[in-house]
Amino acid sequence: MRYFMIILAAVMLTAVAEAHDWEVAEIGGPDSEGSPYEGGEVEFTNNGFTITSTGGDLWSNILGITLVYIEMSGDFTIQYTIEEHTSEPSAVWSKCGAMVMQDLEPDAPYVFIQSTCSNNDTAVNDKGSKIITRPQRGGEAGPGSNGWAPLEWPVTYKLVREGDLFTASVSLDGGKTFESIADADDGKEDNTTLVLEDPFILGIAASGDEDGMPITTTATVTNILINGIDTFAVQSAGKLVTTWSALKNF
Repeated sequence: MRYFMIILAAVMLTAVAEAHDWEVAEIGGPDSEGSPYEGGEVEFTNNGFTITSTGGDLWSNILGITLVYIEMSGDFTIQYTIEEHTSEPSAVWSKCGAMVMQDLEPDAPYVFIQSTCSNNDTAVNDKGSKIITRPQRGGEAGPGSNGWAPLEWPVTYKLVREGDLFTASVSLDGGKTFESIADADDGKEDNTTLVLEDPFILGIAASGDEDGMPITTTATVTNILINGIDTFAVQSAGKLVTTWSALKNF
């Protein structure tokens, strides 16, 4: 019996090591470009979260975002599904998606997969999805204008980091098949490069801006996999640690 319990405890410790403790950051403020960032909220569920952001922007020199994140090192693949994404009022530049940052400063270098909202026709049919990059701290971000479109919901994304190369793809069938988000007609690539030092920030970000005015973005994100591991599979690492403490004295 004792050996069985030790094996069970080892499995639990492995699960703890693979689980991710998500944290929330509100980055930016009145000086965020796009529009003043007024804050946001995150409500966690058993397989993801609903994130809101009022104001700010994922653009230009100073970010304004709500961010759910972990610290990472090395190469990775993140896959996630945006179940729904709306803005109030309806806005072209309501954004949500995977975010990779050097740190939590508003001027940090980053790579972001833009996904626009579902309740604005221009956002759905023209702006869609694209990779936005700020290669230098405090520098400009780009490219602008249109992206891969039209979007449908739920929409699943995948971002892969291999060294300095980041490559994005999209799926409209729940992750069964993926395709490039490159848009040759608008000169958009499905990849970008960014030099990052370990550790860095990996997460899901949201912002809400329309013509310099703060709007509220709300998105529900589920089924978040990092390197093939469901990041919500283990609900409470603390409980497992307590269990391990009891088992090792069995």
